[in-house]
Amino acid sequence: MAEGNLPVRLSSFVGRESELAELAELVGKHRLVTLTGPGGGGKTRLAVTLADRVRPRYAGVRWLGLATTTPGDGTAGVLAALADVLELPEATVAAATRRLCSGPLLLVVDNCEHLLDPVAPLIGELLRTCPKLTVLATSQEALGIAGEAVFAVPPLAEAATRLFVDRAQAASYTFERTEGNASDIAEICARLDGVPLAIELAAAWIPTLSPAQIASRLDDSLAVLTRGDREAMPRHRTLRDALDWSWGLLDPPEQELLAQLSVFPGSFSVDAVEAVAVLRGPDVLQSLSRLVNRSLVMVQQGDEVRYRLLQIVRQYAAYRLGSDLGPAQRLAAYALDLIERAADRLEGEEQQEWLDVLLAERQNIRAVLTWHVQREEAEAATRIVVGMWWASYLLGWYRDARDWLERVLAMPGPVPPELRADAQIALGTMAHLQGDAELATAQLQAGFIAQKAAGDPTAEARELHWLGGAAMRRGEYDESRRLGQRCIELWRKLGIESNLSRAIDYLGMRELLAGELDYAEELLRDARARYEQDGAGEGLGWTTALLGAVQHYRGDSAAAAILLTEARQMGERTRQTVTLAWALHLLGLEARKSGQLTESRDLLTQSLRLHHDSGNRWRVASLLESLATTALAEKDIRQAVRLLSHAAALREKLGTPVPAVEAADVSTTLAVARDALSPDDFRTAWTEGEVFTVDKLTGIEPSGRRSVVPLTIADTRVESLHVQALGASEVRRNDSALDAAAWGYAKPRELFFYLLGSGPVTKAQIGAELWPDASAQTLRNSFHTCLHQVRRTLGRSDWITFRGGRYEFNRTLEHTYDVADLEGAAAAGDLARVIALYQGDYLVDVAGAAWIDDRREALRQTFERSLLTLADARATEGRVEESIDLYQRAVSHDPLLESAHRALISLHLIQGDRAAAVRQYNVLADLLAAELRTTPSPQTTALLS
Repeated sequence: MAEGNLPVRLSSFVGRESELAELAELVGKHRLVTLTGPGGGGKTRLAVTLADRVRPRYAGVRWLGLATTTPGDGTAGVLAALADVLELPEATVAAATRRLCSGPLLLVVDNCEHLLDPVAPLIGELLRTCPKLTVLATSQEALGIAGEAVFAVPPLAEAATRLFVDRAQAASYTFERTEGNASDIAEICARLDGVPLAIELAAAWIPTLSPAQIASRLDDSLAVLTRGDREAMPRHRTLRDALDWSWGLLDPPEQELLAQLSVFPGSFSVDAVEAVAVLRGPDVLQSLSRLVNRSLVMVQQGDEVRYRLLQIVRQYAAYRLGSDLGPAQRLAAYALDLIERAADRLEGEEQQEWLDVLLAERQNIRAVLTWHVQREEAEAATRIVVGMWWASYLLGWYRDARDWLERVLAMPGPVPPELRADAQIALGTMAHLQGDAELATAQLQAGFIAQKAAGDPTAEARELHWLGGAAMRRGEYDESRRLGQRCIELWRKLGIESNLSRAIDYLGMRELLAGELDYAEELLRDARARYEQDGAGEGLGWTTALLGAVQHYRGDSAAAAILLTEARQMGERTRQTVTLAWALHLLGLEARKSGQLTESRDLLTQSLRLHHDSGNRWRVASLLESLATTALAEKDIRQAVRLLSHAAALREKLGTPVPAVEAADVSTTLAVARDALSPDDFRTAWTEGEVFTVDKLTGIEPSGRRSVVPLTIADTRVESLHVQALGASEVRRNDSALDAAAWGYAKPRELFFYLLGSGPVTKAQIGAELWPDASAQTLRNSFHTCLHQVRRTLGRSDWITFRGGRYEFNRTLEHTYDVADLEGAAAAGDLARVIALYQGDYLVDVAGAAWIDDRREALRQTFERSLLTLADARATEGRVEESIDLYQRAVSHDPLLESAHRALISLHLIQGDRAAAVRQYNVLADLLAAELRTTPSPQTTALLS
């Protein structure tokens, strides 16, 4: 066993098995591994456990704890601490290297974040001097040494609850995890974002409080999480102590930014940060990058890089912000501006992009709405809910949108009449979709009366749209058809194409439910073609699902499966819950038809959950009836009756009969079930169905509990990029070249080089250059897939930022780029450096695209001008040989560059070497004759006359 001085821990180590396995492999491949993460994230415990696990590989393992060493102690203080653990006679680098070079050793350096300036150079020197030394470091921020492998310690996942129970039992040995407290324990761990220190401090309250009581108090976790281990480091005894330590390591601009970020309850983009934060110092992006590197801001990976604060950090930052309302006011202004910009883009090819934006900002928008309501700002709150209602409709957020609309419309205070009318129509629409005909009628009529009185030319068409839907739900299909056709006529007359497409597809849906399959297919194909043309992804997925339904009810299972599977994929990809719910429903019916009853039940239950969560009781009734038919096929007769009973009660309450296209299946199921049971058993099951809830009947989980978005600690590894595009192109991440396999396929590499040299660009600009012939739908899919691969290959999502609707290479991160260096040298007039940097033409090994050809030619011109200008200057200075060398390089670069040939002829003549001048002339004459079928210019010929 290797000698060592690892700390002895009195409490157990919980979880982290996958991290330990990965780290054990990492320290075998790298001589410097740094564990990064926020204070209290478990870095030290993980390092101790890892060092003990890999101890047999080394002749010795030494632990260097720097918690008590202060920044003022500098390098001398670090060396003194190192001398103590190594038992050296003197605290010098020479003495340390003699000891550490004696064999294969592992040195664990704990708590480096406050001593980066002295620690990083010292570790670098020790590693260079001692080839058998391996260093494992812990720090809130990476050391920034070449060759460093950084491992961002993630929050605890499944092991979080085990840690809580373990520490709770240590505090109270009688404590047990039970069915009654399991959900509360899970909520504690989720709300504390899986941070080990916070979980341990929460568990310490178990002798006094129940898990439910602890969970209820976590809105002020700084006050609750105070019962730490008295033997722990002072900064780990309470949560506030740990966060005070991290705060003290920040520069003032970083402290200002962290405090202002507390107004974001959810994730946030760079755009949002720049809109909300006001700093008296460096660029906001630079300070944000520093907070990421210091593990105080988390990164959420995706097509757009977003950031988030751990809830405990957010509460601490809010405490530091105090009563300053400026950031909240700026967030409110940013949210309203975002919503109003999105409102004009929720139809057509930009629809999905803006839905994704609003989906990502949902928590922040809700916070702004709550803020306006609490301040009784009725008009501002109404603008928010009106701006969001169409997105809420498209995303299936019926219940949430209705709740907010009712709350806001009930607020006192003046609201412009046209804005109130918009809110009433939005509320009425959501109530209609949920089957609340009374509220829907009252609100929609009030809203449309106001809009007609105000002279809105679209009010009649929109009213017809609603009236047609209401007639369809009442089973009045002829009236629904008449109203729908009139609605289509009006939209056609008004020339509003997006509304016309929607009116056509809605009438198609109504005809489908009426059982008029041929007319439904005609309408839906027309609508789908229109959506394909304008790029509206939501409409495209929706009509695909409905066309799949047409094929299902026709009995064409093969065609139905193709269309419904495509619709399901589109719904999942775009998070269109309505499309997804309908596709799952019809796929469940197809599965039952083919005898796959378990698959049928699973698919139908998934669809039911989506409709139930959105509050769409009309479709919930249809799903219960479909589940009843599947239960009947599974011989669960009583369950079939219960489901039919609950659906019947729901339909009676809503005033909506079974849709005509579904009626035969429901009638048959009911008749077969009635015949299979005695009258008493049937009545009993029917009564149970009337009184049971949907949750109890189907086993679906209620959606009331707050969901928590998974977090990843920012990958803070200092992996600088080194990019060469002149000559043979190469991208290196630190010392490792990214080969073809790393890029996955050719397009991501091309996209990377395009973004590297283009500045901020929109998706449309990128598409015009890299996918010039792609449709809007194809471009969206191809671009986001490609961008995801670029970020994955580069190792950090924030190498490519998305700000103000534009994508850009992040130049604030450490990188080198030969083209940028060359252009900088050209701008500074450093011609010699331009020439030295030009190692060949731009991206000669990348298949030619128009943008590459243009960029290549521009750089060639810069290089040639630099050669000719410097060559001319050297000739003027009398440095003829240098001038000749430069002109010869120009000729090698472009053999047809006659001005360079002419200059060489002149210089040879100046040197008195007429033979060399003639040879140069002959070379030019042969090239021009062979390539261009011409002769040297008279000006060139005259030189030899």
